[in-house]
Amino acid sequence: MSAQAQMRAMLDQLMGTSRDGDSTRQRIKFSDERVCKSHLLNCCPHDILSGTRMDLGECLKVHDLALRADYEIASKQQDFFFELDAMDHLKSFIADCDRQTDVAKKSLADSQKEISAEVAAKAEKVHELNEEIGKLLAKAEQLGAEGNVEESQKVMDEVEKTRIRKREAELNRWRKYR
Repeated sequence: MSAQAQMRAMLDQLMGTSRDGDSTRQRIKFSDERVCKSHLLNCCPHDILSGTRMDLGECLKVHDLALRADYEIASKQQDFFFELDAMDHLKSFIADCDRQTDVAKKSLADSQKEISAEVAAKAEKVHELNEEIGKLLAKAEQLGAEGNVEESQKVMDEVEKTRIRKREAELNRWRKYR
């Protein structure tokens, strides 16, 4: 773009497209249906949210700073009620955001249920191993009291193996969530 074209674009942006009285140069008016009324009022969500997580992409309607300047000049003389169009546009955008939020909340709740069920199952496994250790210790004590030292020692070895399995189960219980 040449320096002259850049200056022309800057003047259009500041003063509007009909700044030098040449109305034939203007191809589209700010009141055209193809022009984004929210942009004219500087509140188009496509502009505001660009570069954020909620980026909507490019607006389907025309965004031209020169048309905004034309609108600002004309709105001093006449009310065009573009605020109503912009409000409808923003309401539909807010409704879309609310729907997306509801879907995200439902997805989060579902994943929390899965996590809770998985954690409960792992906790139950640890509890079962604790009970097994208790039963084995009672059996080893009984065998020792009866004088079966070798059998009691075998049961104590089994208790130690069960304790190792319990420690592994306790570690696995939280490992996925760290």
